[in-house]
Amino acid sequence: MAEIMLLLVFCMLIAVGVGLANERAKLLDAMLRLRKVEAAAAADRAIVETIKKNARLAELLAQATGSASQREIDEFWRKLVESNDVVAKLGRQGVSLVALKEEGDYFAKMQRLLKEGIDPDKIAKAVALSSAIDEAGFANTMPKLTPQQITALIERGIAASKPQSENDRGNGHNWPPIINLSEAGGYYFATGSAVLTPDFARALRTVVIARLLQIAESFDVDVIEVIGHTDEQPVTNRVSNLDRHLASVTLGGADAGVLQWADNAGLGLARALAVVKVLAADARLGVFRILPLSGAQLIDTDGRLTRWDEQGDVRERRRIEIRMRKSS
Repeated sequence: MAEIMLLLVFCMLIAVGVGLANERAKLLDAMLRLRKVEAAAAADRAIVETIKKNARLAELLAQATGSASQREIDEFWRKLVESNDVVAKLGRQGVSLVALKEEGDYFAKMQRLLKEGIDPDKIAKAVALSSAIDEAGFANTMPKLTPQQITALIERGIAASKPQSENDRGNGHNWPPIINLSEAGGYYFATGSAVLTPDFARALRTVVIARLLQIAESFDVDVIEVIGHTDEQPVTNRVSNLDRHLASVTLGGADAGVLQWADNAGLGLARALAVVKVLAADARLGVFRILPLSGAQLIDTDGRLTRWDEQGDVRERRRIEIRMRKSS
């Protein structure tokens, strides 16, 4: 009898244990569901806070219970998703969200440049070229030129540095290049004067003399000719003093600014002489014979006699040409 009672007690204990296990499983399941509910509630609270910070989103959601169309809501959410994708893509390329917020104006400027067809890579190359010019020390010695004028100078320098072909040498055309210093290129005299502007004088002492020495190393030359050219605008109501003062200027005592002229031939000569005085003052050119000449308005920019069809202000015609040759 006692054994039967023990067996019954044992069975009851097993039944109670099974029941407790089932209850424990239900409790754990309930706790998991509770945590999911709490997480969902937290997410809902975050969304609510986001909506509070975004007036447009709050407005759309408020209208969702009224007359707002589903299309408007879908469109807004589409833009949010696209914006998030864009921010993520920029982040992978090294542009942080902080940079987007703080440098918004910079990105807007870049967008405008792109719309105008300006390539940022070309801008970077231009900045690199400008830095190279600054490092070379030309920034304070060259006259202020436009980008187009700098490009033209570079092209002329490249053309001048190209070796002559066998045919050219056979035909006797291996001549030194001509240095053209025109007003259009940024080389100015004071208005109505033979006085060099400071930028022009500085360029002569640095860039131009360096180029003359470079040419002299490549060609058998010992004469430098400086030719003053003018446009076709007539000179009026002036009295020349060239006959009286040329000697004092050429011998080094007086400045070219004292010279007066009555025609374009005199103007070209006075300005050529002003350049000669700067070149002759440099000891590096002491072995050369430096001569001032005037082309007046007779020779056009193509090297031919003028056609007398440009009576106005033509900056390209007002120029100084410097040529080197071998004395006979």
